[in-house]
Amino acid sequence: MEIIVFWNRRPATGALLAALAQQQPTFRRVFGFIGGVVAYAVSTIFIILVVAAFVARHVLDNKNTIAKTHSPEVVLARMLARFEAGSVIPPVRNSHIDRPEAVAMLQGVLRPALLKDYTVFIGEVGCGKTTAVLDAIRANSTGIVYHIVQSELIVDVPKRLAGSLAFEPNQFTFTEGYLKDCSVEMHQIASAEEPFKSWAILDFSLRDVAAQFKTKHGHPATLVIDAVDMIAQQGPALLHAIQKFAKAAADEQLLNVVLVTCDVSNLPELKASSAMTRARVVEVGDLTDQQAVTYLVRRDIHEDLAKRAVAEIAGGRLILLNNLADDLLFKTVDEIFEVFSSRTESSLQRLIDDLALYNATSVVHKTLCDLTHGALHIDIVHCALGKDLTKKLLATHINILAYHPNDTYTLHSRYVQRSVSTLLNCTRP
Repeated sequence: MEIIVFWNRRPATGALLAALAQQQPTFRRVFGFIGGVVAYAVSTIFIILVVAAFVARHVLDNKNTIAKTHSPEVVLARMLARFEAGSVIPPVRNSHIDRPEAVAMLQGVLRPALLKDYTVFIGEVGCGKTTAVLDAIRANSTGIVYHIVQSELIVDVPKRLAGSLAFEPNQFTFTEGYLKDCSVEMHQIASAEEPFKSWAILDFSLRDVAAQFKTKHGHPATLVIDAVDMIAQQGPALLHAIQKFAKAAADEQLLNVVLVTCDVSNLPELKASSAMTRARVVEVGDLTDQQAVTYLVRRDIHEDLAKRAVAEIAGGRLILLNNLADDLLFKTVDEIFEVFSSRTESSLQRLIDDLALYNATSVVHKTLCDLTHGALHIDIVHCALGKDLTKKLLATHINILAYHPNDTYTLHSRYVQRSVSTLLNCTRP
């Protein structure tokens, strides 16, 4: 019996081993798949950790670099260097007309012997203000930063000005710590809306740099902001903030600020600011007739033709002279004048017809004829024309009246004088 039992167990054991042998490839496949998944997950996590460590190190390096290049000391040092070097002014063109008297006056404005006020520099559109300012800076730009406002949105004005001043702060490494050092709470700036937020930061920085410049060189630096009328067109609040800064800088004899407006009709808006009590208004007029003729001759226009064009159309208005230099190559003086005159007469006739409802036409005619003879005081013009019509005649798209800082009005240009005289049949004394 024992022998029989012994021989009965051997086949059972062999069958079991055979069965296990048959199932082994299946186990291998299952465990192989699980092992592959685990290995892939481990390798992926490892790669992620390596990349994360690399990125963290890169961010840390960048943060350290920014901390070095945008620290308050470095940021202000760049601004100081920009003032010390001065703005780069382009060279003059061959047709350039020298205006020694205007340039000499402006050089006194840019480098005052005693800083008592800030300057508002005005003149009619196209009279050559910017050219005169650049001429005055070109001789010696050291200590003068020049910036011209373009047609950017008002929210970008402080940022563009900051670019001209080499002011490139980093919000995290410069602003917060710097303002705390200035005893200014960050929330006071953070709560402000643009463009006033950017302007406030620039305001504080400018004061510091101006103080450094004055201490180092013994006199104030100068900041020129050209075409501020572009700011006023979008809203006067920022312009008034800049005026307030200019007044404070003058009061402290810290920085000489010069504001240039290319639209004299913007002067009342400037005067609306209380900061105008510290402003000096300087006007640059047109070229003299002789300078105007010289300009056209240099633009290859015959002298006799140039004299007639100046006398009948352009006077000394530089923008008109520039257009005439091109038009006179293929048009006569009469043809050019007809275009200007018809446009002026059309605008003026439309305004006068509207006023006929108020039976004020004869008074308007007389006053406009008187203006063809010369300037009239603001009170006379407002009384005769009314403020509403006066404002319409000042509009730059009409350009019939011109306002001057001495509170007088004139007709806008030589061709307007002729057009008004012809339309209203004015007689000269």
